[in-house]
Amino acid sequence: MSLRDQLVAAIHGWDVGLAGDLGDDVSLIRSGILDSVALFNLVLWVERQIGRPVDPTSFDLVNEWDTVDGVLRFIEQRRLPP
Repeated sequence: MSLRDQLVAAIHGWDVGLAGDLGDDVSLIRSGILDSVALFNLVLWVERQIGRPVDPTSFDLVNEWDTVDGVLRFIEQRRLPP
């Protein structure tokens, strides 16, 4: 399963009320799809992917994580080498 598919499955698993597929450029935060609990879950999920803690106050969360593509870009840029 690709990282994108894992992320989309995780978001659906957080019971945010999505019906159907989640496009890569759909707004997650500005649209209100992710509430505060889902956003917290996203932080924990990203931390597991990059192998270290994330300080959500150290970057513009809304701009960087508002889409699936944005979250995946963030992970690629900050992932610890194997």
